[in-house]
Amino acid sequence: MFDYIYKKLYILGLYTARYVGRFFKRASGLLLKPFKALGAFFVAGFAMLRQSLSERTQDMKELAEDVKNANRVMFSSQNSGGKKGFGKIGYYIKRAFSKHGIALTLITEVIAPVLAFAVLIITINYWSGRNLALKVTYNNADVGCVVSESVYIEAQKKAQQRLETAAVAGEGAVKLKSSEYAIVPAKLTELKDSDTVCNSIIERSGNNITNACGIYIDGDFLCAVKNETDAQTVFDNMLSDYRDKSQKNSGNGGAQPHQSKESDNNSATYSFAEKIEYIQGLYPDDKNTILDAAQLSKKLVNNQKDAVYYIAHSGDTFAGVAGQYNVSVGELKKLNPDLSAYLKEGDRVLISQAQDYVRVQYTRTETRTVDIAYKTIEIETSSLYKGIKKTVTEGQKGKQEITELVTYIDGKRVSAKEVSRKTLVQAVDKKVQVGTKKNPYGTATSYGGRFLWPAIGAYNISSYFGYRSMGWHGGVDIIKSGGRSTGTPIVAAGDGTVVSAGYHYSWGYNVVINHGNGLSTRYAHMLRGSFKVSPGQHVYAGQPIGNVGSSGNVTGPHLHFEVMVNGNRVNPMPYLGR
Repeated sequence: MFDYIYKKLYILGLYTARYVGRFFKRASGLLLKPFKALGAFFVAGFAMLRQSLSERTQDMKELAEDVKNANRVMFSSQNSGGKKGFGKIGYYIKRAFSKHGIALTLITEVIAPVLAFAVLIITINYWSGRNLALKVTYNNADVGCVVSESVYIEAQKKAQQRLETAAVAGEGAVKLKSSEYAIVPAKLTELKDSDTVCNSIIERSGNNITNACGIYIDGDFLCAVKNETDAQTVFDNMLSDYRDKSQKNSGNGGAQPHQSKESDNNSATYSFAEKIEYIQGLYPDDKNTILDAAQLSKKLVNNQKDAVYYIAHSGDTFAGVAGQYNVSVGELKKLNPDLSAYLKEGDRVLISQAQDYVRVQYTRTETRTVDIAYKTIEIETSSLYKGIKKTVTEGQKGKQEITELVTYIDGKRVSAKEVSRKTLVQAVDKKVQVGTKKNPYGTATSYGGRFLWPAIGAYNISSYFGYRSMGWHGGVDIIKSGGRSTGTPIVAAGDGTVVSAGYHYSWGYNVVINHGNGLSTRYAHMLRGSFKVSPGQHVYAGQPIGNVGSSGNVTGPHLHFEVMVNGNRVNPMPYLGR
């Protein structure tokens, strides 16, 4: 049995090995066919390319030989003065296209495109490092190249400022010569800035010039000094003197203007409100332009920028003048509080006040405490009638400590930047219950006054507060339109505590409610047996307290409503909003 099984398995293995071998042999043959074909293609292509290159190389050699022969023939024809030269040119051109087609094809299809591409790359590389710029010529001399006309205009302005300080009184304003421009390509390294161009203009101005350090305040030229260190020392001393004076006043118990108790004046940082620039360059060598340190210090202390005024013309307005001088209308009105919005001819409008050339500003850390407003949260409840609100928890304001960086200019606070905010006491939200229960008598009406309207459904007034035929009337009488006022619901005009609920010979059945702060209300001539409150009970605005009747000294059913302030009866209408 086992021999039979072993023999069958052996035969199965032989056949399996035979057919699997045949399968892989055929499969490998099929897979290798594309690679063989591709290899044959490359071999053929390489052979053709080699043959073509060989032919083209030979053709190029023959073309070069023909060009040499044609050149020799042309030279001989030119020397002999004969007219055969043109015929020879035509012959060699025809021969070139008929005999050397392969070489000419190589030149037009390969060599020429490669050369053109190389020229393109070189051109792009050359122009990529260049930009179009303005070449400036001033006073028949090249000043240099600038990126735009605005650079030259800025340089011209700087030169004008420098030259004006050197102008002799009576000669009038300095007028620079006009310039010429030309658009040229230039490298970035060839472009000049406004300071360099300014120096070139000064150099060609015809004045005696010297190398010095110019001082500019907010872009305006002030003067120049020989040494930049001297200029910086003058300004540093001004800051140091201001700082020492401030700290001395603080140490002696004196306070700077607007000084906060929470701030530490010694930790303040000092600087100038104006932008101060030191620009090295060429300046007119003139006593009005070049100053020494002592002269600069004196100029800064004793001189001011003059106040600027505008003389109004007929039809001028604040808005028009403000737009002309680029200031806000609010700022202009603040500077001119005595002038009306419509200016009269001849009015002197102050545009800017006189001020020092430089103003000291200092920044220090200050803290202040502010209140945190509480929120009011309304909670609906069915235990109260609609329109009635009951305060459950009174709101309480919180406290926050704010730390700020405050900037002062000449002692006046001009700005503050918040640095941090810390909560000292959390605010407590006010919680108010809002009634949702339906009131069978209706909902009280509000006309926007301090109190609600005290009668639901009755909105007419038969007698107002004040004198009438029967004498003084200390309240208002409220009735229903068309009569039938008896039984009309009466509600509390505001939150409060019931002071009394009883009978009076004149007011009849009446209720008095104390609303706090000396304010109280009276509801008189109520229907007998209609009291819904009792003395000492707290009531809420809109809460029913009784019904309209005709008890007491009356001629008919109505509600007599009074408002009392510290016991004195006042007109109720302003409190009701009508």
